[in-house]
Amino acid sequence: MSIIRLGVLGGLVALVATSILLYPQLPDMIPRSIDANGRAGGMIARSPFSWGFPIAICISVALVVEVIRAKLPTRPDLFNFPGKEQLLRLPAEYHGEVVSQMQLFMDITNAQMLVVFALVQWMLWRGAHGQRSEALTIALLVLPVLLLVGMGLLLSRLQEAVDRAQRRYDSRRNPLNTD
Repeated sequence: MSIIRLGVLGGLVALVATSILLYPQLPDMIPRSIDANGRAGGMIARSPFSWGFPIAICISVALVVEVIRAKLPTRPDLFNFPGKEQLLRLPAEYHGEVVSQMQLFMDITNAQMLVVFALVQWMLWRGAHGQRSEALTIALLVLPVLLLVGMGLLLSRLQEAVDRAQRRYDSRRNPLNTD
């Protein structure tokens, strides 16, 4: 198991455990949302459902991403990226490095999602206690944009892996071709 996957699993466990431990300390009314200024939006009655719903979404999405990640070695067609058709034309024996890059991408996607949901839960906690979360709101807006740049770099690495696989395949079919 990669360090990123292990971190996501540990983060999910920590998020669930922390939310369960903090639940009794919540007031009777908790925010339904946090506005762009970091203030609590409409208030709703505290319940395990209202407090745990964002976490349930996080866990559900993480499970879906993990299922797709686990299927990639036999189903690389589940991952959409610009070089997908090129990859699928290659024999399966050339997919290894590319599938590893796809799985890394999925692991990082899960890590990003966990960070976003942890920030949301923290903001809801602060809002429930009458505190504002301006800095967290800014982090919630800026962090995904920065991570999107990182994902773009990962996609370029993925395409480079497809190109290397294509060159290996072409050189095996035509050993005199040195392109």
